[in-house]
Parts: sequence; structure tokens; C-alpha cells
Amino acid sequence: MLLRPLAALTLLLLTSCTDVIKLDLPQGQPLLAVDGAITDQPGPYVVRLSRTAPYFNPAALPRVTGAVLTLTDNQGGRETLRERGPGEYVISQLRGRVGGQYVLTIQADGQTYRAQTEIRRTMSIDSLGRRYIPETTLLDSVGYQVSYHGQELPGAGDYYRFKVYRNGRLWNRPLDLFVSSDELVDGNYLSFLFRDHSYPKGTRVRVEINSLPKDYFTFLTNLQTQLNNAGLFAAPPANVGTNVLNTSGGGPAAVGYFAGYTVRADSLVMK
Repeated sequence: MLLRPLAALTLLLLTSCTDVIKLDLPQGQPLLAVDGAITDQPGPYVVRLSRTAPYFNPAALPRVTGAVLTLTDNQGGRETLRERGPGEYVISQLRGRVGGQYVLTIQADGQTYRAQTEIRRTMSIDSLGRRYIPETTLLDSVGYQVSYHGQELPGAGDYYRFKVYRNGRLWNRPLDLFVSSDELVDGNYLSFLFRDHSYPKGTRVRVEINSLPKDYFTFLTNLQTQLNNAGLFAAPPANVGTNVLNTSGGGPAAVGYFAGYTVRADSLVMK
């Protein structure tokens, strides 16, 4: 007969110890956010401009409209980008190429920003393979896994990103950001499994490899650290460095990146 009153008393004690804490976080000045790239594949290429917002603001980031964006390359090419939608600017005339160097200039809200990138040499995909995992293990789940095979180029200083698509959809969790350098494998023939995912029969898997300039590799590596920054020993979050610099003198900084990279891809169906 005492169980119900005791349960009620326990619940009362637990709820009475709960305090709601409201954090008064400084808002900070909104910064220009840049998300864009040029590749060695046919365009058009897109640069998206927005503004940063407070961390707990659930609304979509405000788009930056009416900006003037100009792209130049090291062969004398020049193009003024067209705004095809709010905050979405298109490169449709200049074509990315291996060995190309590019400078993007952005004029927005009375400030001028500049980003420089390049498209470096790339290794290719010789082939993709598959293996079937019949039963779950500590590292693997039941299903097919994909393997990559390709020749890394001789000469240190190459940087890569690997992307995996399932039935046309990019695996895009924080742990799926896979970047690597050739520091330990320079000039070797590479064969490895993408062990983080297993696929049922009939799944179409596409693997894409991007060759990156060193500064973009550093950006993605730091981004990877921030995205997976959790747990007891997590470091305070911070903005990742950018190649978009304010050249107006003393104006607000920018975040994001304008990148150049190659695209090589192959696909197979699990069967």
C-alpha cells in the first residue's frame, strides 16, 4: 500500500531538482558565408552566398542577393557570374581544367572579398570491386562492401577526397567526410575497402574521387575535426579557416570556401 505514495514522492523530488537555465549567448556580427567550387568537369558551376546566424536560430540562413561576383583564370579568362536565384550565382562560360588557377572576387554590402584556388593533377579509378559479408562481425554488417583500386601518382604532395553515393544519394554524415594525403602511400597502387557501409543486393553504388589543393584539404580536415568534436574531451567549437579574404581593409571576415578540384568516378551494382 505504500508503493504508490513513495513513487509519487520520488517523482516530486526528481522534478523539483530540475532547473531551466537560459543561456545569454552573444549574437556576434553576421558574416558572409561562401559555398562554391569549380571542377574539371563541364559546368555550370555554382557559388552560394548567405549570412551566418545565431547558433540556436532555427530559421534558414539569409541569402545574399545583388552581389557582384567575378571569376578570372591564369589564361586571361574573365566572367561576371549571373544570379539565377536568391544568393545563387552561376559560372557558365569559364571551364575548369587541370592546372588552372582561379580568383573569385565578391562585392557585397560595401565589402570586397577575394578567394584563390587551383585544380591539381589527379589519379583515376582503375576499378571498383565488391565483397559480400554473410554475417555480422565487430567491424562489418551483412551485405556488400565496395573496394577502390587505383594508381597513386608518383611525387608527394597530392590530396584527395572520396565520396560514396548510394542509388544517387551522397553518404553525407560527419563520419563520411573521407579525406587523405599521399604522405604514406606516394606512388603506390592502392586497394582498400569502404568498410563504413554495407549494401543490399541491387544497390547502385558510385564512388567519386576529388584531387584537392593543399589548403582545401586542410579546410576539410579541420571541418572533419569540428563535425566530430564531441564527448568528454571535446574542444570548444570554432569557425574553420577560409580562403575567402576581405580585401577592403578592416572589414568583417568571411566563412566557407571557394574550391577547385577534379572529379573522377565509377559505379557498380551489387549483384
